[in-house]
Amino acid sequence: MTRRVLAASLVLGLAGRADAGGPGRDPGRDQGREKTSKVMIETDPPGAKVYFNLKEDGEVCTTPCTVDAPIGETPIIVEAENRRSIIENLVVPRKTARPMRVSYKLKPALGALVIEGGDGAAIMIDEQGQGTAPRRFDDIIAGAHHVVLEKDGKKLYDGFVEVEIDGEATVTPTRVASAAPAAASDAPAVNAAREPAAPPRTTPLIAIRAATDIGFRQFSFNYHAMNDPATEHNDREAGEVLTGAIVELWPATLLRLGMLPGLALYGRFQIGVNPQRVTMQSKTGPAVATSLSTSWRSLEISARHRWAIGTAGTIEASGGYVDDRYQFSSDNLLTGDAERATVPDVAYQAVRIGGRGSLLLGPLEPYASAENRLVLSGGALAKRYTLGTSVNGVRAALGAVLHLGHFEVQAEGSVSLYTWSFRHDNMDPDQAESGSDAIEQIGLSVGYVY
Repeated sequence: MTRRVLAASLVLGLAGRADAGGPGRDPGRDQGREKTSKVMIETDPPGAKVYFNLKEDGEVCTTPCTVDAPIGETPIIVEAENRRSIIENLVVPRKTARPMRVSYKLKPALGALVIEGGDGAAIMIDEQGQGTAPRRFDDIIAGAHHVVLEKDGKKLYDGFVEVEIDGEATVTPTRVASAAPAAASDAPAVNAAREPAAPPRTTPLIAIRAATDIGFRQFSFNYHAMNDPATEHNDREAGEVLTGAIVELWPATLLRLGMLPGLALYGRFQIGVNPQRVTMQSKTGPAVATSLSTSWRSLEISARHRWAIGTAGTIEASGGYVDDRYQFSSDNLLTGDAERATVPDVAYQAVRIGGRGSLLLGPLEPYASAENRLVLSGGALAKRYTLGTSVNGVRAALGAVLHLGHFEVQAEGSVSLYTWSFRHDNMDPDQAESGSDAIEQIGLSVGYVY
């Protein structure tokens, strides 16, 4: 296409020059042809380069612009990146009161891209999902494009393809190509011509993140109808800040096993950084200051496996162990034990089983997750009742991950709900029959993925 543009430019340029200065021409007429007039040149889109006669004569201006153009007919060339060039004669009349105005609409420069073979492989063009192979694209903008074909977690092709104007480039995913731009070639068909020494990684090795959560807790006791409601002590905690780290490892990738590429080992540890003083208040009595302060801590160790659904999203199954502690500490040795006996001091040690689904919207990955928690131990609150207790929990979360190359930013809102059943006798100081513990958290993590 470039050769055709240059040839047309040369023909129009020579024609214009021959008309202006050929043998036998009237010198007076030639002198008149040297006069100029103001011309305003506009293009859609703007930013196009304008040339008169030949491109070798140099750029006249970049649109929109106003120039002194020769009166009469002058070859004009208008070019812009990824647009079809315009080559025609610019006819400028003799000087007028207002500058002459010309406009050009530059059509996109398109070519075709054909994906042959690789049945069912997910197609990514310039990091955007484009369906599955085989497929033909007739409206690809001319230029270099990054093409990736992936199937069952393995890359069948990863390389840059040069699409020429009105040309047709063909990709045959026989083996993985080097993912680096290659020099432009006159041949429209581009195939994987080189196989790397080792297959490229399709999953990370390790991710390390700093995580901070802000928590809100509401524990409510349900008492026997004959019990005096004035003895009821519900717990509210707001603005608790947990901070810590998250580490995630992909063992199959790390050990080059060639199987279970979506399996990851996940670890998270966070500790409260802003203990808050506790006050006690019954329904009928005034608030009473205590020597207690809040103390939160959270630990999780899990195994997770993620499956890709083409280029549309992912699903994940996971299981593991969590130890979430919502406890109280005292700085008074005399009253501390008695005061702790009146608050819901818990340590939820549980087995978690959950799932997650996400959508892949370019660099943004919104997700939703849910899990069941089988509580093995409930901590101090579970030991308060002589005949025993039982407790189970669930958790749900909504969030999104922003993938920025090797960096990731994740925001999440979650709710954990634990339900308690208490069995007591008349000797128990607390006559509650059941309770509910709701913990709401807003979290943000930032990390590096390698």
